[in-house]
Amino acid sequence: MAYTSISEIDNIYSAQEKHKDVAKHSTAQQRKKLLERLLAEIRSNEDAIQKALYHDFHKSAMETAITEIFAVEFELKQFIKHVEKWAKGKSVSRSLLFPNVSASLHYEPKGQVLIITPWNYPFQLPLVHLVASIAAGNVTMLKLSEFSKHTNQVIKKILGGIFKEEHVAVIEGEVNETTHLLTKRFDHIHFTGSPAVGKIVMKAASANLSDITLELGGKSPAIFDKNVSLERAVKNIIWAKFVNAGQTCIAPDYLLVPRPLKSEIEQLFKKELEHAFGTNAQHSPDFARIINDKQYKRLSDALTDARSLGAQLIAGGNLDERERYIEPTVLSNVAENNPLMTDEIFGPILPIVYYNQIADAISFINKKEKPLALYIFSEDSKFSNHVIRHTSAGSTCVNDAMIQILHPSLPFGGVNNSGIGQSTGWYGFKSFSHERAIADVKLMPMSKMFWFPYTEKTFKLLKWMKKLI
Repeated sequence: MAYTSISEIDNIYSAQEKHKDVAKHSTAQQRKKLLERLLAEIRSNEDAIQKALYHDFHKSAMETAITEIFAVEFELKQFIKHVEKWAKGKSVSRSLLFPNVSASLHYEPKGQVLIITPWNYPFQLPLVHLVASIAAGNVTMLKLSEFSKHTNQVIKKILGGIFKEEHVAVIEGEVNETTHLLTKRFDHIHFTGSPAVGKIVMKAASANLSDITLELGGKSPAIFDKNVSLERAVKNIIWAKFVNAGQTCIAPDYLLVPRPLKSEIEQLFKKELEHAFGTNAQHSPDFARIINDKQYKRLSDALTDARSLGAQLIAGGNLDERERYIEPTVLSNVAENNPLMTDEIFGPILPIVYYNQIADAISFINKKEKPLALYIFSEDSKFSNHVIRHTSAGSTCVNDAMIQILHPSLPFGGVNNSGIGQSTGWYGFKSFSHERAIADVKLMPMSKMFWFPYTEKTFKLLKWMKKLI
């Protein structure tokens, strides 16, 4: 696979720099038509997308349809429906202090955009964020992961049939190509990946004071109450944790479970994992594989180390290096210094931590960095509200998992170590737009009352204004 050369990157960057003013002055209707064409192209290439994801991940057609294609088509439909309304300037409420000022917000594209996407959802993540950038009126360089080469080729084909490179360009490469891109001045950089790489991207962006959105990750906990529909919650966790073989940034990373539920929940995991994937998950048509050898080794080493230090195997544990297969695995008693408890797992391994008091569980969460997501399973709203009040997370879902990212009225994003800024839907449009404040003054300048020289009249006017605030 040929990567985009440094000279090609430079040429594309220069072409987009010249074209960004044209893109800026495109109408919302013109952008909408591009999005409609993109939706049509995706629909006509669904078979090719499914085949590419199978080659890259051993991902089933159904899982690709749900987690990759549906997610992009859903986002496209939201933008097609709303982009003309979102792109319009909107008035804001008047103020008694400014009776002759018509105030409004004007949405303009940020300009030249770089989107850097990861390998775990190699179709969904690039396209979802690209949709927002196009809708906002930007030119965009889309840097795809080098680990999903089959999916990348499908994306290039789809986008190449709609956009000229001066408007939207796909960039392929590894560290050298990405590093070169980050030396350039972009008006906005959108990065999805690990906190460690996010810090590198943020440092590079700071050199040009580029605006930035970081979608990172972290250890997203799922906390169970003793008052819970346990069987339903376990089924829910099995889907959320093991979809895409656990390679999902908002997947539950570990469970916090009341100690009295230990025996029951362990038996349920054994039963429900067999129901989900059969007696041998390696033969299940629904279970994906680890993306590459590096990620497989990281996970298998952590699992081996955890078991050698006394972790209790509740279910799973089987490995096949040749297939990069890791069986859906549930553990307890994992050493706190093991990578499974210190780092984001990003794979099909689920530790359970048992707690005695809710204060202990909350303390366990708060000792770590703020997570991208936090899940609560409880039939008691007081319990859920208590956990929400005493923790912080990018998003929280109660009695379900991972569906918050699809809600059309909610933003997606992290907090501190798990991310900066928000994406998807209206929030994605705002992320790729500059929200420009407009104060249109009628009749006479508002500032006239403060013009030089200051007099007793100035003081009286200021005193009067203070009464209005």
